[in-house]
Formats: sequence, C-alpha cells, structure tokens
Amino acid sequence: MGKNQAIWSFDGSDLPAVEPHTKAKHKILEEYIENLIFTLYGKGRYGVTEFTFVDAFCGGGMYRDPEDSNQEWEGSPIRIIRAVEAGRLRSKRAYPLNVKYIFSDSNKEHLDCLQNYALPKAGLDMIANSEQCEFFHGEFEHLANSIIFSVSLKKGHSFFLLDPFGWTQVSMSTIRKINSIPGSEIIYTYMIDFIERFIAQRHDSQKSSFQNILEADGYYEKADSSKMGTIGEQCYLRNESMRLFREKGNAKYVFTFSLIAKGNVRVLYYLMHMSGNLTALEVVKDSFWKENTLDYQYYFEIYGYGFKSSDYYEEGQISLKFDITQSSEEFCINNLSRDVGKIVNDNPDGVTFRQISELTMEQNPASKRHYMKYLNQLRYESEIEVERKGQVIQGKKITLQRQDIIRRAKHKQLFVFDVKKIP
Repeated sequence: MGKNQAIWSFDGSDLPAVEPHTKAKHKILEEYIENLIFTLYGKGRYGVTEFTFVDAFCGGGMYRDPEDSNQEWEGSPIRIIRAVEAGRLRSKRAYPLNVKYIFSDSNKEHLDCLQNYALPKAGLDMIANSEQCEFFHGEFEHLANSIIFSVSLKKGHSFFLLDPFGWTQVSMSTIRKINSIPGSEIIYTYMIDFIERFIAQRHDSQKSSFQNILEADGYYEKADSSKMGTIGEQCYLRNESMRLFREKGNAKYVFTFSLIAKGNVRVLYYLMHMSGNLTALEVVKDSFWKENTLDYQYYFEIYGYGFKSSDYYEEGQISLKFDITQSSEEFCINNLSRDVGKIVNDNPDGVTFRQISELTMEQNPASKRHYMKYLNQLRYESEIEVERKGQVIQGKKITLQRQDIIRRAKHKQLFVFDVKKIP
C-alpha cells in the first residue's frame, strides 16, 4: 500500500499500517537529511543557512506499525523536521539556520491529521503553528508552480520529496522546473511496476498519457515484456529510467535505490535521487549504502543499492539493518579499479579528484569513503601520487580535497580490474 492509497482520519483516530518498504524509505530519508544539513550547514568556514523542504505528498504524518504491536510510526513530515534538528545539533554551529517546511496533499483530512494530530503528538506543534510551516491542499501538479516560485524566492538549498502513487501525478515538466532551481534536489518515488505494465501494453490508450506526462517517447524502446523477470531486463529498465530523468528532467546527477520483494529481482519502485550538486550525490550514496540490504554482488551492478524485504505477511518480522560484508566492500573497490583506474591511466599528467568523482559517481555503488580508501591504498603502494597546491602530499592516509591532482607514479601503469558481469 502506497501513501496515496492510505487513508488518515482528520483527528488521527484512524491511521494506516506502515509497510516494510515505507519504513526503509523513511529511514533513508531521515539519515540523508541529517547528513545533508550536517554537510552543507556544518562544514566549511560558513555553511549554507537557508533551506526549504517540500513534502509534496505528505499524508497524515503518522502510521501504525504491525511489526510493533500497532504502535505509532512517524511519517515523512515528522522525520524531515527531526532530521534537520539532528543535523544542526551535530554541526555544533551557533549561527542561524533558517528552514522552511512545505507540506501538500490532495486530501484535506490528511493535512488536518498532520497539522492537528501528528505534529502535536510528536511534540512539534510549535513548529507546525509557526511561519516555518506552510500547508497546501490540492493536486501537486496544480500547486507546483506556486510552490516552486516560493522556493525560488527564498533561495538557499531546497529538497523536494515527491512520493506519489503512480507516475501520473508528477509530470516531467514539473521535475524539470524543480531541477532548474539553483541548489535544488529531488527524491522521487518512481513506480517502475507501472512502467512495466505500460511496456506490456505500449500501444493502448495509455500511450499518449505516458508520452505527455513523462515525455518518454523514444525511451524503453528495447524493453521486452516477456523478460521482465530477468536480471538483464531489470538492468535495462534502470538505466533507461536514469537516462530519461537525466535528459528530460535536466538532472545533472541521477542515482537510484531500488525496493524489491523477497525472492524476486523485479523492482517495485525506485527512489530516484536527482541533483546538480556533487556533494548531494555523495551524501545520498552514503545514506543509501547504510540502508542497503542487497547482499549479492551483482545486485550492486544492476540496482546500485536496494532494500529487499522479507515475506512480510508470512514472517511478520523484518530487519532494516544491513551488515556490510567483506565481499560487498571488495566489490566496490573492484568497481573503482575499473572505473577510476582507467581515468588515471588515461591522464598521465593528472586529473583532479573532482573530475574523477564527476565522471564515475553515478557508475558504481562506491561511496566517497570507498574512493578515499582505494586512492589511499594506491598511494601507499606507490602506484599514484597526489599533488596539492604544487606539492606532492606525504603520509600514509590523507583526506582528499576536490582540487587535489591525482596522477600515476612515474613509470607506473595501473592494473585495471574488470568486474565480471553476470549474464
């Protein structure tokens, strides 16, 4: 059950059940926003101080959790606010942090539940009743222009959580407008199972709607409905989806987190992260990694990261914790050997750490931590050298900076490990 299928009563007396994939999504959201605030506001001489968070399909803000005796489970609006405060506290900065929260939903009872029950129940009624919060009732596509205009006026950094049920509720035109705002980013729930249905019936009456809303003419052309359950076809759908949002949505960086049912390789939906900011991509990859439960190596190659659920209704219990295995770590490093090693080999005069990141961050599951580990290992083995402000840096382990120049050590040719593809 997705958020827009769920129904909240205006007074909170009737709350929908939260599903495992929704819980995983909430944990990712909370982890990411805390780290985003800590990184953008808390680092550097003087960080970003203006933020706007838009939860465009916010729901009623509270669920009941069948895994925990139907105890209440806080929804995305509450988790966004809590994560901002957690990031601010971690930063230990004293200068003002100015945050605006915008919540919208097409159901008035959902907004009433959020404003009058969920936020007060969470102890956030002072924020809910302040100028920090705005509540918009209506279809997001009808509200989008006014919300985007408001965000643009405030400036600073903006984050849009677009969590609709289905692909018809957010147009590519709206996504493009959001991505055109300087300092904006999006996490969008992309219902790939709906796209699969369209592909199976691509010549029916839905075709014009699909083309008009997602502007997907010319995409998914090689998709084969008879192969949807295969790994290769899922890989194709993911890559085409990333290409679609990169090209039609004008997103500089696109990365995905897949939500998958146990015993299946078919994706239920993707969390598509879109931004024009390399730092945002690095931070979201860290957050995706922490909630990843795909422990088979080839899943990383196909899905990036993902959450694979247990049989929820049969087993009744699920763990969202993922212990990163040695094989997964090695797989990330091997990917970097293939992707980064080739770039360093092809640029004997050197290439900056920023250039390496920009060229490869979308291509592999490695986080910034893995990049640091891999490049420091090469330095330790005298395979490469790192130059900063005209001087070669010494020492076993360093924290790389964007403008550091990385080049092969003299008379060295890096060994590039080519990760074996799973057919």
